[in-house]
Amino acid sequence: MKLLITANSPGEVAWIRPLAEQVASRGWSCDIILYPCTFATGQEARVLQSYPGVERVWPKSSLWSLFWREGRRYPPGTPLIHLGGDLMYTALFQRRFGWRCWSYLWARPWWDSAFVGYFSRNAQSSAGLRRRRVAPEKILEVGDLVVDSVNFQVPHLPERDLELITFLPGSRDEEIRHALPLFSRVAEILRLTRPNLRFQCLLSPFLSLERLNHLLERPVDPRMDHARGRLRGDRYLCREGLEIPIIREHSLLQESSSVLALSLPGTKTAEAATLGVPCLTIVPLNCPEVLPVHGLLGLLDWLPGGSHLKGRLLLKQKHRVGLLAQPNQLMERAIMPEMVDFLTAQDIATQVNTLLENPQQLHEKSLLLRQAFQQLAGASTKMLDAVGS
Repeated sequence: MKLLITANSPGEVAWIRPLAEQVASRGWSCDIILYPCTFATGQEARVLQSYPGVERVWPKSSLWSLFWREGRRYPPGTPLIHLGGDLMYTALFQRRFGWRCWSYLWARPWWDSAFVGYFSRNAQSSAGLRRRRVAPEKILEVGDLVVDSVNFQVPHLPERDLELITFLPGSRDEEIRHALPLFSRVAEILRLTRPNLRFQCLLSPFLSLERLNHLLERPVDPRMDHARGRLRGDRYLCREGLEIPIIREHSLLQESSSVLALSLPGTKTAEAATLGVPCLTIVPLNCPEVLPVHGLLGLLDWLPGGSHLKGRLLLKQKHRVGLLAQPNQLMERAIMPEMVDFLTAQDIATQVNTLLENPQQLHEKSLLLRQAFQQLAGASTKMLDAVGS
């Protein structure tokens, strides 16, 4: 059987891996359609072509020809799983070619007729789909592809290293440019009282070291507390002598042994929880205009002066944002702290010290987080069972 899958950025590319493994094991094949995305790196097609079961990748530049001509190679009834990108594209393809389409997590009432069903993570996720006017009988709870992706990459957890802290500064340019120097300054402060601590920074393999060096050569905004330093090979060297390894390959395996992670919000907080790594989520509002935001606020970045307006609005809303870390959202309470404010490195280091001072409590949170996410394993199998029936 031929399966189509849509994606648009590195996060969805990682989700495809467990699906591709399942596709290959069933003797099927899949083609990937990449939709436009402001967060795409340009390396998605290269990575996808290395996956088993993937026969062809349609880049975003081919969407026009795929819609008008090439899409006829996939007959009516061809199953499609929408993992990422604007639902509009999938709806238009469905109406032109009669493909049998499912969406993972996302729905819009005006495109609902194009989809035979929706995959949700759990009851909480299903409720979100119902709020978008999806009929309950069209929703199938399957679990979380993030969990499948992490379990595929780290099938067995290593022993926990109680002196290793992992930094997760994000994947977008402005996040990395400000967060890595900020986290490095936190490390310098922590080493003053905990000299045995070690640190590592995990970055996407989609980001080249050349690009990283270019980002770090740009000056950090003076409003952001940071450690001055430079990139040498695969290490960030701080002026105080601290060296932080930059991990780009097999990063989840490297992260899995750490006792604690410091992260910006995003999928990486769910990945850490799946590994049983407690994650302190940080949103420094020192430079709010550079923070990536989805939805209407994010559109302000495209307007002259819009980023500064977005920053002012974010500052006004900081006490109403709710839970930002995905593990806290899943469990509907702050299992791990979230720091959303104007932050200094000392503020963050103080919170880290508080967490490290109670290793038993940190261990209990580790077990709780991993158990909660492992209950969502198996999404790839359930999704393929549904589309193949």
